[in-house]
Amino acid sequence: GEELTFLIDICSGTDIPRSDIGKNSDPMVSVWFNGVKIHQTDYIPNTEDPIWTLRRSSLFLWKVPAIDLFKSEDCLIFEVEDFDLGSSSTSLGAFNVSAKTLYHWNGERREFALKSLLGEKDFGKGKVALRVRRATEDDIDFMEKYERSKNKKREVPTLLQLKGGKGTIASVTTVYKKKAKEGPDQGKEIYLVRPGPDPKRKDSTTWLTKEKIEEESMAESRNWIDIGSGNLGKIFLEIIGCDGLPNMDTGGAFGNKTDAFVSIVHEDCMARTDVIADTLSPRFMPWSQRAFIFNVMRTSSQLFLAVFDSDSNPFSQHDFIGRVSVDLSNFRNNTVYILIYNLYKTAKCEPRRGAAPLGSIKIRLRLELEDERTLLLSNFELPASVYVNVESKKDFNVIHKTVVGNVDLKRYGLGNINSYVNELWSYLVVYYFLEDAFVGLLLWRGRSNLTLPVPLIPSFTVQWKHLTFPLHSIAAFLTVISVVENPDLLPSVSFGCIGWLLVATSEKRSKNPNPWIRSKSFGYFLLSLILGKHTTGPQSIEPNENVDAIEANSTSWMKRVKDAEEKANQRAIEYAKEQEEYWSEIESLGDGDISTKAGLFTIDPTRVYLYPVQEWLGIICDILRVVRNVIVWEEPHYSFIIAFGSFILAFVLYFLPWGYLIKWTLRVVAWVIFG
Repeated sequence: GEELTFLIDICSGTDIPRSDIGKNSDPMVSVWFNGVKIHQTDYIPNTEDPIWTLRRSSLFLWKVPAIDLFKSEDCLIFEVEDFDLGSSSTSLGAFNVSAKTLYHWNGERREFALKSLLGEKDFGKGKVALRVRRATEDDIDFMEKYERSKNKKREVPTLLQLKGGKGTIASVTTVYKKKAKEGPDQGKEIYLVRPGPDPKRKDSTTWLTKEKIEEESMAESRNWIDIGSGNLGKIFLEIIGCDGLPNMDTGGAFGNKTDAFVSIVHEDCMARTDVIADTLSPRFMPWSQRAFIFNVMRTSSQLFLAVFDSDSNPFSQHDFIGRVSVDLSNFRNNTVYILIYNLYKTAKCEPRRGAAPLGSIKIRLRLELEDERTLLLSNFELPASVYVNVESKKDFNVIHKTVVGNVDLKRYGLGNINSYVNELWSYLVVYYFLEDAFVGLLLWRGRSNLTLPVPLIPSFTVQWKHLTFPLHSIAAFLTVISVVENPDLLPSVSFGCIGWLLVATSEKRSKNPNPWIRSKSFGYFLLSLILGKHTTGPQSIEPNENVDAIEANSTSWMKRVKDAEEKANQRAIEYAKEQEEYWSEIESLGDGDISTKAGLFTIDPTRVYLYPVQEWLGIICDILRVVRNVIVWEEPHYSFIIAFGSFILAFVLYFLPWGYLIKWTLRVVAWVIFG
């Protein structure tokens, strides 16, 4: 589709409100599109009437596909904030510019009144002046040259301008890499081991090659920190390293790079590793602080990991890089897992499709759990609220972003609404899952494996044959004809079907060729409940196990999802055409811009209607997450409890005379209410 390029000039502000007592604000302007910040000016200190110039980042180019421009509800949002060093900026007001206004703007100066964002303080005053026009080739050429000249000036920062980590002469003068002049590694590049050498082998572990650093990082950890107040088992976690992290510090040409550390939160405790300075691929050595033992309170608790760039400045926050949450429910007891996860800035439902990861994290994990019966019975207790106390707001920010991420889903924004919609769209996988099961049920396709003896007459021997048997189809047929002949069985059959559905999904998942996707089965939990102990030993997964079958299965699923996405994109194109027709009709009514005629707490009238929609979408997504996790055995303990309870209820209800009970219940109701 057509791509539009706009030249946007944030000229000045008038009568900007104060957020601080006794001084004017330090205003700056942030520009947002669909929940993503696309530009930010510099702040102008202590003024009510700021003027932004080219050197203050007033001018910028914005390229956007026409279809995205007209699909956006708010289009561009300009938010004025009061810059505060060491804390989050205060919103002073905002306004939006509609797609129609942008499309027809020819560069004249216009003023927009500030309105408060939803939930923010309304100051009731302030204006910002803009100029916008379609960018010409000369505009684009000028901006490219200006950006190059600006970047060229930034190539040689002063030592005091270096941000993050050490931010001092040490970041520049420390040598982290050199060539070995003697010894077995002579002529090879060797690297300074961080955060320091092995105290027992200082001479031989101060400088190592990449290969030896990798080998040392995989050695067993020496220093373990035991934390947490649970009594169901222990999680042994080792942070091995990270790869491909973005550089969060300036002065990279001088060696000032990300100073990474990992934050871990589990239930009622948090921990963090040592800081590995000035590297984008840190390795945490076994003699450093990297190993933790978490005492488990609940089987369904997740392990939250996040990577930060350490900032030694007490007035600024540690820079968040990315996070991941690890679900421990389907990990086996006494099995050592070496796991690599991609890092994202996402929270619960931010779309990841097409988003590049912000590096990866490598961990080693092992569980030591009590017997499975104790774990199962613990899920009948309601989870207690837990609190993690910290000493400073800086530490709180680390914990909050480790658990939640860098996306505030409670704040109104079209980006959040799109995230919820994309999550709902992702549940198509569950639909396909159930569709396959239903089709296989109706067509009597073999799902269950049975091993039967087959006699061989000539040799008078027995050979065992593995057969695929349509057990679920036979059970469904017998159940349906029984209910048709005896409707009193309907309540019992209804509960039986719930357990049956969960057992069927467990069976399908346990047969997945990918061993990392398989879950603990219904049979595993049933035997554990009866015997009171784990019924299987440590799990063993071979390198590239079933890789061909996994690729074939993944290709089949991705094709179905891709077909569904193409249909959705076609609907989006049709919607965009409808929007263009709508704007054409609006244009024929006049040139008045109604985009900033808003109420007291919003800059767009549609927010009054869309914010409740966002809240309801959040509630629906929360419910669907729980339902999905139970159906596909992501929460296997709860899935087993529901399935087992459903079978028991079905058995009990089978013996109740439902026809007799319903008839007499209706008689009592009729005589009591209507008599």
